[in-house]
Amino acid sequence: MSTFKPIEISFKWDSQNFKKAFESAYTYEYKNSARRYIGWFFIAMAQFGVVAALKGGVFGLLLLSTLLIFYWYVAKKWLLFKRALRAYENSSLKDKEIKLFASKSGIEQDKNLIDWSSIRGVVPVGDDIMLYLEDRPYYIPALAFKSIEDKNSFKELAKSKGKLYD
Repeated sequence: MSTFKPIEISFKWDSQNFKKAFESAYTYEYKNSARRYIGWFFIAMAQFGVVAALKGGVFGLLLLSTLLIFYWYVAKKWLLFKRALRAYENSSLKDKEIKLFASKSGIEQDKNLIDWSSIRGVVPVGDDIMLYLEDRPYYIPALAFKSIEDKNSFKELAKSKGKLYD
């Protein structure tokens, strides 16, 4: 019988990690969401509106379609980022050292154990990892692990619990 040594995950929750976390979560959530198909339909309709406005000379429809396209491609992400940035700025974890310990029973932080059943998934995003709990995502930068072996062990542990999604 082998003993499993808990995997230590340690990093500072600073603005650089916040920005990387936002980009990773935003990309993953919208890439793997049914909302993107609704969005594609929304954009297609707006683009037909632009074509119809140009052909018919209806500049009100052209303006509305242009604003909708601008919102979808630029403003939506910017608004979400600003809301997330406010939450980060008001967070008690801002610029704090985060220490987690992953074991076969779950992930422990400050003597609080998060059971594997409460974890929706572990998603590798580039070199980093997104840890999805039932209510929110957590970003784990690649540098949070002491070694590549620890990172791979964490992925293997998540895979053994049926929580790793590539």
